[in-house]
Amino acid sequence: MQQKIKALVGSVISSAPKIEIGSPKNDKHGDYSTNVAIISSKLNGSIPIETANGIVSRIKNIDKGKIFSAISSTPQGFINFRVNDAFLQKNLVEIIKKDGSYGRSNIGRSKKVLLEYVSANPTGPLHIGHGRWAVIGDCLANILKAVGYNVDREYYVNDVGEQVEKLAQSVKARMEGREIPEGGYAGHYISEVAGKIRDKGHVKEEAIDDLLSQQKRTLHDLGVDFNKWFHESELHKKGLVKKCIKQLQDRGLTFYEGSALWFKSSEFGDDKNRVLVKEDGNPTYFAADIAYHINKYDRRYDKMIDVWGTDHHGYVARLKAALTALGYPAEKLEIIIGQLVALYRGKELVRMSKRTGEMITLQEVIDEIDAPATRYFLVRNSPNTHLDFDLELAKSRSLENPVYYVSYAHARICSILKEAKKAGLEPGTSRLSLLSTEPERKLMVKLLRFGDEVENSAAFMQPHRLTSYAESLAQIFHHYYHQHRVISDNKELSRARISLAKSTSIVLRNVLLLLGITAPEHM
Repeated sequence: MQQKIKALVGSVISSAPKIEIGSPKNDKHGDYSTNVAIISSKLNGSIPIETANGIVSRIKNIDKGKIFSAISSTPQGFINFRVNDAFLQKNLVEIIKKDGSYGRSNIGRSKKVLLEYVSANPTGPLHIGHGRWAVIGDCLANILKAVGYNVDREYYVNDVGEQVEKLAQSVKARMEGREIPEGGYAGHYISEVAGKIRDKGHVKEEAIDDLLSQQKRTLHDLGVDFNKWFHESELHKKGLVKKCIKQLQDRGLTFYEGSALWFKSSEFGDDKNRVLVKEDGNPTYFAADIAYHINKYDRRYDKMIDVWGTDHHGYVARLKAALTALGYPAEKLEIIIGQLVALYRGKELVRMSKRTGEMITLQEVIDEIDAPATRYFLVRNSPNTHLDFDLELAKSRSLENPVYYVSYAHARICSILKEAKKAGLEPGTSRLSLLSTEPERKLMVKLLRFGDEVENSAAFMQPHRLTSYAESLAQIFHHYYHQHRVISDNKELSRARISLAKSTSIVLRNVLLLLGITAPEHM
C-alpha cells in the first residue's frame, strides 16, 4: 500500500522529494500519513497547509474513492489517508489467492546481495552472541529474498593468524599432557578435540576442521545454512592479501615505522593510521579483511552486508577508508553492528554452564529451549540494543512468552478453521461487506500493512520489525476473537469471518516463515 500512495503522490508533484509514508499517531485520523507537503514546502518556500490541500485535491480526482474513503490534510501540512472498507475486504480475497506469496514483492529487481554473518573464529564452540548474528543475518536474507533480491549467504572462516596458532598449541599441549601455554585455549573442548587428532603432523588443520564442523552443526540446528564458507587461507594462497597491500603502496598510501608497514587511513576518515604488515613480516587481520572485501567487490554484487559483533565496531571506519582509497564505492558496503547478549533465568544472570562450568554454548541454549524460540528471542530486539535473553521465559508455555503468544494465535485460527470445516463452512468472499465492525476493520488494516512491513524491514535492514508486527497482529486477532464469534447461526456472516480468520492465519504463517519459524497448527 505504501508503494501505491507513493505513486499517487509522485504523480501530482512534479519535483517530489523523497516520499515517506507512515501512520498517524491517532488511527481515527486515518490509516496512512505522509509529510511530503511539509518537505516540499521547505524546498520551494510555500505554505505547508496550502501545498497539502493542493495535493489532496489532485489525488482525490485521481482516486475517486476507489482506494481511499477519505484523504485529508492537517493544519501542520500532514496528509492522512483512510482506506476504503471495500478495498480492505477485497484484500482478503487477494491474501487467500496469493497464500504463501502474499507480502512478497519485486522492489529488489533481482539485484545481487552478499550477506556475510557470524564469521566466528574456528577456535571454539559458538556462544549466544554468535547466535544473535546468525539469526539476524538469516532472517535478513529471507526478507531480502522476499522483496526480490538475489541473496547469497556467506561465512568467513578466519583460519589464519595468531588465534588459530594458539588453538594448535593448546591442542598439542593437551595431546602431550602439558599445561596450556599462556594466552591459549583452556576449555574442556580442547581435550575433546585433542582426542580426535589422527595425524600429529596436521594438528592445526584437523582441529580447525573439527571445530568448524561443530559450528556448522550448531548453526544447522538453529536453521542457519550458508551458500559458501570462504576461508581466509584462500586469500593468502592466491596472493590476494599481498596484492592489495601492493596496490596501497603503489598509490603512495603507506609508510614504514620501524619494520612495520602502515596504511594512511586517517586521510580517508579513520581516526588514526593502521598497521598492514607487522614487524615480524606477517600481514595483519586488517590487511586480509581488505583483500576479502575487494574479492566481494570483484564478484560484482550490487550490495554487500556484513553483520558484526560489537567488538568489531572500530573496524568499520578503517575498512571503508581502505576501500575508498583503492577506488571502491564504500556505499555499496553496509555494516550492521550488534550489541551483546546476556543470559538470564528469570532475574538471575547465568554465566556458566552446569555441565562444564564454563561458557554456555549456543548449542546448549538450542537444546534446552528449542530452535524456534531461540531464533525468535535473538531477532526480537534491534541489533544495536543490548539483549537480555530469559531462558525461562523463552521455554514457557504462557502468553507472556511472545513466540508462544504469536504461535498460539495461529494455532487458535487453525482450530477455528477445522471446526468450520466440520460444520460444512468454507471461507466465503461474496458477502465480505458484512465485516463492518471496528475490530474487524482494525484487523483488515493490519493485514493490509504486511507487505509494507516486509519492505520496510528490508529497506532499513531491521528484521526485528517483523516480530513487532507479528505480536501486534496476534494481539489484534486475540482481541477480535474475544469480541466476536467466528462461527455462528448466520452462515453468510460466518463465511465472511472465516475468510478474515483464514487471511490472518496466512499472514501469521508468512511472517513466521520469514523469521525461520514454522507456524504450529496446534499447541
